[in-house]
Amino acid sequence: MKLRNVVVACAVLCFSMSASAQQPAAGDLVKGLHHGFTEVSGWVTKAAELVPADRYSYRPVGTVRTFGQQIAHIADAYNYYCATAAGRKVEWSDATEKGSTDKAALLQKLKQSTDGCSAAYVAKGLAAPLMANIAHANLHYGNVITYMRMLGLVPPSS
Repeated sequence: MKLRNVVVACAVLCFSMSASAQQPAAGDLVKGLHHGFTEVSGWVTKAAELVPADRYSYRPVGTVRTFGQQIAHIADAYNYYCATAAGRKVEWSDATEKGSTDKAALLQKLKQSTDGCSAAYVAKGLAAPLMANIAHANLHYGNVITYMRMLGLVPPSS
């Protein structure tokens, strides 16, 4: 093994040992998660505001959600994950996705679910569903980006 590889391996080992010795407090973890949620939910909300109402029915192919259904699905997921994080026993509901396709109604539902989620992050709810919520929101924000690009719009995170 080359000396350079040994030095790099030792540096990585020392770093990982010092990092594990300095575990953040649970509150710091949730504070970091709240930041991540605020970022992605801000992008989703801004995207929902930027897409014109007449394009909420847009879908690239017939087998995928419309843009409006993507936004509604994200709102439904916020409701589920953040209620779970708050310790409530809830079942998944796609009521928003199956409801109105009107932009104004969907924006209102999205903002309500975002506010409810923010409260769960501030209250330092259970970390696992809060992390899953961020991962899920980022996954579908990727879809939103693609839809916006196909509509000739610039995504908010760009």
